[in-house]
Amino acid sequence: MNTTRKDKPGHHRAGARLVRELAGLLLVAAGTIGLVTAAFAVHRLVGAGLVAAVLLAFGTWTLYQRPRPGRAAHSVGAASSAAGALLALALIWSLSPAGGLAAVSALGVGAGLWLTSGEVR
Repeated sequence: MNTTRKDKPGHHRAGARLVRELAGLLLVAAGTIGLVTAAFAVHRLVGAGLVAAVLLAFGTWTLYQRPRPGRAAHSVGAASSAAGALLALALIWSLSPAGGLAAVSALGVGAGLWLTSGEVR
């Protein structure tokens, strides 16, 4: 039996793949909005913590894509990761100023170690 590519199971037309991707992205967005809304209903710091975690996860996922992301995707990933980290630091600082100072100090130590252990090119 001679089958064409579109008759094989698991192979979809480009339009069907696009619709499936769009539906998946909309479901992810709606679910994330629902989770953040529910978390903010519990407490504003819980909601902000969830937003920080989502931003960090998205930024990290974007930066570690294979093949390497383009310049625009790299910028979006870095900005998302930075925003998530700053929001997380603000949350820690609002819960405990001493904890916030410790977190900022630990980030400073980590940045210093990263700078001193890197190879000069």
